[in-house]
Amino acid sequence: MKLMAKLAYSQLTVNRKRTTWTLIGIILSTTLITTITSSVASGSASVVTLAGDQAQHSMLFAMLLIPAIILSIIIIIMSVIVISNAFRVSAGERMSQFGILKSVGATKSQITTTVMCESILLSVVGIPIGIILGLILTFVSVQVANHFLYDLNSLSRAMIQELSILVNFVIAWQAITIAAIMSFATVLISAWKPAIKASKITAIDSIRGAGEIKIEASQIRTRPLIKKLFGFEGVLAVKYLKRSKRNFRASVVSLTIAVILFVTASGIRQAVAQLESLIFPSNLETTVIVDYISARRTFNEETETWENRVVAPIDSKIADMVTERLRKYNNTHIFGIGFNAESYFAVVPREMITPDMMEIVEKSFPQRQQKYELSAEIITIDPKNYALLSKLAGVDLGSNILLNHYVINDRGNLVLFEPLIFKNQDLQLVYVDGNIRNIQIHGVLIAEDLPPELFPVNPAASVAVSIIVPYGDMRGYTWFANPTDINSFMNHADFVMNEMFPTSDEDTYMSLGFATRVFETTDFIRIMNIGVIMAAVFIHSFIVLLTLIGLTSVISTISTNVRVRSHEFAVLQSVGMTYDGLKYMLNLESIMCSAKSIIIGLPVAILLTYLIHLPIRSIFPIPYQIPWIAIIQCILGVFAITLITMRFAISQLRKENIIESIRSESSK
Repeated sequence: MKLMAKLAYSQLTVNRKRTTWTLIGIILSTTLITTITSSVASGSASVVTLAGDQAQHSMLFAMLLIPAIILSIIIIIMSVIVISNAFRVSAGERMSQFGILKSVGATKSQITTTVMCESILLSVVGIPIGIILGLILTFVSVQVANHFLYDLNSLSRAMIQELSILVNFVIAWQAITIAAIMSFATVLISAWKPAIKASKITAIDSIRGAGEIKIEASQIRTRPLIKKLFGFEGVLAVKYLKRSKRNFRASVVSLTIAVILFVTASGIRQAVAQLESLIFPSNLETTVIVDYISARRTFNEETETWENRVVAPIDSKIADMVTERLRKYNNTHIFGIGFNAESYFAVVPREMITPDMMEIVEKSFPQRQQKYELSAEIITIDPKNYALLSKLAGVDLGSNILLNHYVINDRGNLVLFEPLIFKNQDLQLVYVDGNIRNIQIHGVLIAEDLPPELFPVNPAASVAVSIIVPYGDMRGYTWFANPTDINSFMNHADFVMNEMFPTSDEDTYMSLGFATRVFETTDFIRIMNIGVIMAAVFIHSFIVLLTLIGLTSVISTISTNVRVRSHEFAVLQSVGMTYDGLKYMLNLESIMCSAKSIIIGLPVAILLTYLIHLPIRSIFPIPYQIPWIAIIQCILGVFAITLITMRFAISQLRKENIIESIRSESSK
């Protein structure tokens, strides 16, 4: 055992470059695993303060744990591929040494032990360093997350309830232990297969160096087109890659995974950017929103049940008073809308429903009926804008106006059509508590006639029957404003809302039954962006570190490949191949290796972005777009990595002496 350990240590010190890159791979792998386990520990500690009970804590902890398990599996798979390749190359270089050991009596288990000792020695050095770096990276990640969370907490004025979310950095021995065990197991698994393979090769084959490259006639044929396009050097490059598939397999896999992860992450970010433009369309000039919203449900203490009813509705006449006070702020356009969403449904005769709308209705009511119950809402508009809309509809003040539009999401595309055939009909509205209201329609407006504040863009919020009435009790009211001085107007609006709807510090949304808020429209986008940026920073940092793990394999494989082929290169140069020709051949090898990873990775990445987009577009009208910019960046990045690495390795050939290279190989 001591002899095998000494041989392993000797091998690590002799091949310092390969040892260094293997050690870097182990350190990076351990760093990533430690970061994930420590982040889960820190997040779990913060979850305790957020969760109201044990059930909520378990749910939030599961939300942390499941992604952590998935990411850990990805890291382990990538690390095993990369580190295993390093040990395979190491074992391949030492094949003649193993043959000599076997010829003097070394057993299979001793050969296996030698390779495994290498993995243990590297683990003893790499894992502690990786754990320390992982804790440092976790601490930095927590600080970055808290930086964004501070902004998120301050922006919570755009929400009904204020937020107070922060993450505390925690050093948990359980997380460190799990990271160490997982990392050590990863290294052992990576070394096991190369060790077993090296031990099974016979002494004669080991001394002859057989086993790594198997030459078969069917594997070394090349197409005539290769020679026409790339010359004799291209033929040699293709033949070598066919003979030595294992040498570049880990590099191709590493680059392929990096391509898939980067393009997929970019595709998700692109979809979120489309979602932002959907929430606040470019034609909506509103910069500030003032809201009054009433609770939708209340708890009846007598019956000890929750009841669906508007707790504190706002009278549209009171809302009109708020509108006038907000308009007192100079040079500010105010558009006020009261809404009673999810409070009614309309009983609509079949003959009043358009064919387009009937296709939607029949999905909910498969049996033919004479009348259908369709979603409905009653809204009010502030007097100034109501007068303008009444004039546009050609009706008198005090009339009820039907907004005849409906929006659906057709596989990511926004489709707008008229749901009803209007012929001065009356409609029957049924309230959620069963009360019936007959309402006469005096005029109609279609989507083209509507101002941006009323134009439908969200299919999830679209209702079949939307009616503007002169006044009424509303569940909520929203005032859209576009002041020149945003901060000054927001102070003015806060003062108006606090005076009209006074509250105390002890009051809550549930205790009052209503809440008011004043915020910039950009606050919602900023809140979304904070979440997206946090996710993007984490994902891209993860991808970068994972790519670095793969890069250690690329650099180690290419450098080792050039070094062990020094005899082959010397022979080629001795029969007339120039240094430029040799460089051209090796560059072609790197280009072909890069092209293979791109050819495999890009279709998989595009398919993943499409599959991820399917549930998104089923909810939001966001058409699928191929992330071309990310694809171009990946192509350039992959070729740059391999070409730069290959050029560095090629530069070492200038130092080689042709005669000495041939003589040293012949003397083996």
